[in-house]
Amino acid sequence: MSENERIQTDRRDFLGISIRGILLTPVLFLGFPFPAFANAPKEVLPTYDAAAKTLTVKITHPSSSMTFHYIENVEIKKGGKSLLSTDYKSQPDKESFSYTYPIEVAPGDVLEVKASCSIFGSRTEKLTVS
Repeated sequence: MSENERIQTDRRDFLGISIRGILLTPVLFLGFPFPAFANAPKEVLPTYDAAAKTLTVKITHPSSSMTFHYIENVEIKKGGKSLLSTDYKSQPDKESFSYTYPIEVAPGDVLEVKASCSIFGSRTEKLTVS
């Protein structure tokens, strides 16, 4: 085999490896997705205190890395319209915690509270204010 043929063979081998690498990368991401390491909130428990005009949302969301895998957003809606949406960069506890929001609502109003994980999943619960 001449030097020129050897160089051409090396180029073909390199291109073959490069193309296989490009094609294999998405397969690896699909085979090992981040959601495998994540979980939606286990529990979202909203309670309204009419005297204080506050909504307290207790969230159960187990996480071993509270700054990587955490509750990223809590959104509160009334009648399908967003009243409040709060973003977070971490969660205050590895298992269960509460957030309190000042909200004025009337008896009979239905609140919808959605807690979303930073990686994957969310849970929505409704509360009818009494």
